[in-house]
Amino acid sequence: LLRGAEKPSLLSQNELISMLAGPKPESAEEDGVRQQLAARMRSVMEAQRLVSLDTILTLGSGLNEMAAGKKMADALMPLAEQLREFELPRPLFTSSERLMWAAGMHSRRHAEEQIHTDLTKVLRSGSRKDLTEARGKLAPFLRDTLVGLNYAYYEPPGANVLHHNALFVRSHDFSGDTTLDREQSWRTPQIFGAGMSAGGGAHLVGSLADLPYVLASAEQDFLVPENKQALIWQELVPTLMTDAVLPRWWGVTRNQLQAVTLYQQMGEELLKAAASDPKLRPQVTGILVDGMIPRREVEVEAALERGDSATVLSQMMPSEMFYLAAEFRSRFPQETAQLDGAARELDQLTREHPQELSMSTLSERFGVPHPILTQSYGQELLNLKPLPAFMGYSSRLLAETWDSNNLYWARLAYEKNYPPALLNTLIPQLTHRMVEKIFATDFEDWPALLRALREAGDEFRRGQVAQAPAGVTTAQQ
Repeated sequence: LLRGAEKPSLLSQNELISMLAGPKPESAEEDGVRQQLAARMRSVMEAQRLVSLDTILTLGSGLNEMAAGKKMADALMPLAEQLREFELPRPLFTSSERLMWAAGMHSRRHAEEQIHTDLTKVLRSGSRKDLTEARGKLAPFLRDTLVGLNYAYYEPPGANVLHHNALFVRSHDFSGDTTLDREQSWRTPQIFGAGMSAGGGAHLVGSLADLPYVLASAEQDFLVPENKQALIWQELVPTLMTDAVLPRWWGVTRNQLQAVTLYQQMGEELLKAAASDPKLRPQVTGILVDGMIPRREVEVEAALERGDSATVLSQMMPSEMFYLAAEFRSRFPQETAQLDGAARELDQLTREHPQELSMSTLSERFGVPHPILTQSYGQELLNLKPLPAFMGYSSRLLAETWDSNNLYWARLAYEKNYPPALLNTLIPQLTHRMVEKIFATDFEDWPALLRALREAGDEFRRGQVAQAPAGVTTAQQ
């Protein structure tokens, strides 16, 4: 991994976290965002009470040198004592009570091995055999630190478990020892032990595959909706949170922010024009039907025939406006050349930067992962009809056909004249606020997402949520 990042040697933990936070900054704004992301990752590592990577690597090298005859016990003793700074919390139940109420559901073997590791005795003895074997005892600590870096990198917005349950990373069970079903070993992880007082607390069982979604699933119950219930919440929200965290925005340019804004504006202008232009109307509706269920298609056509563009616009998703403009430019280039407003501005911008603003590039930059629909975490925009949700995996399908968030947040950032790098902090905050506003009245109430999206956007425009951090200035036009 380090060779791939063109790093010639092992890094300190702070250097590694800085590298994970983002590339070398090219401006003060990028540096501020990078520092903020790095600080957030460090806070997770500190909250989980994980031994520093620097301590583990220095101890490992030192034990090798001592086994070769070099005397450095005094220098390593303070580092060895750091391994014993973490203590397991006092258990609520005795061993017999756990066997009675949570048989097969609680194992602290991994954490207890660390508690019982005492390298200070090995350093005092100086036995070459003991020194050689002691290095292997650092493996559990190294595992937890590396796993913790993954948890910290994919920390979902509004996370609580990562900051208040110091055993969460240590309790990650790869082999399935804490479950009665050993078939879960090394598979896609699941949350296990939630609500089981005698079960040792909630933790993940399985591999690290799909970790961003699973972490968001563990954290979603700590996000409090403004309304009393949200029927499509459970599987929908983790996907939306993953879409806000997994993409990183360092490669996004100011031109790309402007382009996705113009695409949405052009789509809105086409809809308004279609309400009064019978010739344009079938061209617009012919594009929109590709991503609409039949009932919506009829309602949109009827509203446009009445000239009621305001009603139609209130029901259209940002992704639909984006797709409408993109397809119209592709299917009707001659008609596009005659349009004014956003269409003309977009045409000029794409001529000046064809590669930077190609549809494939914009899809990759502002798309989201679709691990269920495409079996991939690659980011792309899909023009699909919103799939109905009936709880379970179908809610994930609804969320994966919702491609509007990042397009809309990018538009808001452009309107506020924010630098693209700031999307790394703004989008998680805006998504968090949107999630709090979701209020679905039935399982197919996907318009609830649109309402929540726009309400969060209105608060952002009023300066009530997700403002630029201190020291970060807006980009110059």
